[in-house]
Amino acid sequence: MSERALHTHFPALTRAVPMASLGNFPTPVQPLPTLRARFGPATPELWIKRDDQSAEAYGGNKVRTLEVLFADALSQGATHIVSTGAFGSNHAAATVLHARRVGLEPGALLFPQPPSAAARENLEVTLTHGAFVE
Repeated sequence: MSERALHTHFPALTRAVPMASLGNFPTPVQPLPTLRARFGPATPELWIKRDDQSAEAYGGNKVRTLEVLFADALSQGATHIVSTGAFGSNHAAATVLHARRVGLEPGALLFPQPPSAAARENLEVTLTHGAFVE
């Protein structure tokens, strides 16, 4: 488990909301001067939180979510974790990629969806990283 801003600012949540360590946190917050200029001088400063940099593959909010889900599964003695979604599910692919990092065997319960390049890529990740798939 790792220290997070949530736990720093709300210590009582450390036990209530444990987190497995998956991401590279904190992620940077960066100004968007070009976008601001596009809207004109009266526009307030615009900033973006770069959670896309939280992990090399399948980062962003999925990593934050998986940190909580994996910690909960491990605290209950789970050895496997299964994600469900469409063939091209980002969540299923992220689960498969990150589960073994904390000692969980990944699986995916997938259902059909319209084909697309992104769906094929996510399905390939899910199938080629050793998950059991139904």
